[in-house]
Amino acid sequence: MPRLLAVGHVTFDRRDTGFVLGGSVSYGSLTARKLGWEAAVLTAAGPDFDPNRDLPGIPAFVHRSSATTRFANLYEAGGTRRQVLSSRADDIELVPLPEAWRAPDVLLLSPVAGEIAGALAPAFEASCVGAIGQGWLRAFDVEGNVSARDWPDPARALTGVHVLFVSQHDLPEGRDPRDFLAWVPIVAVTRGWRGVSLMSRDGAVDVPGFPRPEVDPTGAGDVFAAAFLVGYHERADPQEAAVFACCAASCAVEGIGASSLGDRAEVERRVELRRKQIEEGEWDE
Repeated sequence: MPRLLAVGHVTFDRRDTGFVLGGSVSYGSLTARKLGWEAAVLTAAGPDFDPNRDLPGIPAFVHRSSATTRFANLYEAGGTRRQVLSSRADDIELVPLPEAWRAPDVLLLSPVAGEIAGALAPAFEASCVGAIGQGWLRAFDVEGNVSARDWPDPARALTGVHVLFVSQHDLPEGRDPRDFLAWVPIVAVTRGWRGVSLMSRDGAVDVPGFPRPEVDPTGAGDVFAAAFLVGYHERADPQEAAVFACCAASCAVEGIGASSLGDRAEVERRVELRRKQIEEGEWDE
């Protein structure tokens, strides 16, 4: 099976009923596995993170820290998320990673709290490298409140990256996502249920999403990123990969956390349903 390695912090996200596992690496690796790929994570976490319990079936290579990264996620009207960071694990280290995982088919760099320092992609031999920008675009005040900031050194962090994923809500005011095309060939700007804007040096195209009743939008962008990289590795067509990823993300929002991730059959079913709806004029692109 193709292999995807997700790198970044696992997190525990506070909900009304307590804490649930989160973090882009969790959503990304679980998505890849649901789609039939072998997946693993490289992370840093405290003793309260138990890979066998929290990520069953996903090999986790863990640098043990004094704490696991924890967030509270609060959603406002229009889908804007407000976050508060209450604890943070150490920066990512390569030491726990066995040699066998140094050359994955797909590498997904997915920091959430600035835990990936420097240029990490060149340390791997990956066929395709994606990066989720949110962890580099966040600032934290003394109380842990998260706000958008400009990326201090994108040229270094994006060395060797093929696709950058950023949410429209992660970008600081005045930052044009097309600026990142100076360092990566493709920038995917996710826009929630509306879909994604795919930008390249040849231009931009909007790919509509597949709107579904939303129970929990947390992690949908991470699911999109992982599914896009799976689709892009398999199809070598960014627009087809984006449609596939939008349909995977539509599954994710229908349940709490990662409880409603779609398998390949379900995602492909939604791709076909979306195509038919467009052909029959049932919704407007």
